[in-house]
Amino acid sequence: MTSVYTTSIADCWLDLTFIVDSSGSINQNDDTNWDKSLQFVADVVREFTIGPNDVHVAFVLFDTEATVEWGFTENQNKETLTNEILGMRYLQGYTNLNDALYLTRTVVYAPGGGAREGALRATVILTDGIDNQPERGTPLTIENATLCKEDGIRLIAVGVTEHVNVARLHEIISSPSDYYPVDDFDALPTIVEDLKSKICPEISK
Repeated sequence: MTSVYTTSIADCWLDLTFIVDSSGSINQNDDTNWDKSLQFVADVVREFTIGPNDVHVAFVLFDTEATVEWGFTENQNKETLTNEILGMRYLQGYTNLNDALYLTRTVVYAPGGGAREGALRATVILTDGIDNQPERGTPLTIENATLCKEDGIRLIAVGVTEHVNVARLHEIISSPSDYYPVDDFDALPTIVEDLKSKICPEISK
């Protein structure tokens, strides 16, 4: 699948993280939804100038557990980065957003982790369900989201399908305008342009 988005934002001093839901519900009704999720992330990345002196991208994958797939100091070439995204494995477990937010704060944006002083900090959460680890409705998710925001990490959520808990995602995100509801995975391309412009308006480093 080829992206239809070609406009880039130059001079965006940004450390951008994607937290991507790889739980079993993603492909439950359509076994192409995981590929559509990855294509969406790749399309957003293509909108930015990627490189050592421009936008850095980290990737956190979560199902029953969360893992930092790569940090800011890796994959600083756009072609390499998008290939890594499009080749990401599908896990099919539960939904541990709590741990993903914890790792984002304590590993991805931790001192010595590659985050740059003075760079904008933004994290895009892509999920189709309700976090349920270590239990459904755990307060740990909200606690970790709050700590992220206190550390200057802007949290943006893309909620796909009617199965997401919108009220809970609104507790997680940084502001009401940082929530993007999407009816299904086929509709993800419709928010790329708006999401890109809100993540990082044209600024000078």
